[in-house]
Amino acid sequence: MIIATLLSLVLLLMTVCVHYCGLKYVATLSQRWNTSRHIVPIFLMFCIALLHLLEILIYAGIFYLLDIFTDLGSFTSEFKPILRDYIYFSGANYTTLGMSDFYPQGHFKIFAITEALAGFMMLTWSATFFYSTAGQFLNNERKN
Repeated sequence: MIIATLLSLVLLLMTVCVHYCGLKYVATLSQRWNTSRHIVPIFLMFCIALLHLLEILIYAGIFYLLDIFTDLGSFTSEFKPILRDYIYFSGANYTTLGMSDFYPQGHFKIFAITEALAGFMMLTWSATFFYSTAGQFLNNERKN
């Protein structure tokens, strides 16, 4: 349990770092854009969505590696160890949707909780970032 908890905390820290770097890069790009173009908020949202997809893929990869190379946990029998199921579980878990035909077992439950917490925090952070950044574009548009 200690190993799973420490790995979960490392995954949480990694997620925060990846998300921070991604948002920082998008923020830097957005400062260079012509704010009179209506495509900017759409592109901004697309970049944020890609960032979330990257994080979901990272978690899916971690679940895959842990499933194949450790005995820390597994999934219920409905789970098939193919890429699609890892990505589906990770996406449903990250978005806190939680709809799945299979569930984690053993220490994978700790990783699943950590991913759900990280996903909730990153989605909230992204929404705040988007509203703040898009609000700046709208304010600049009204001034012009």
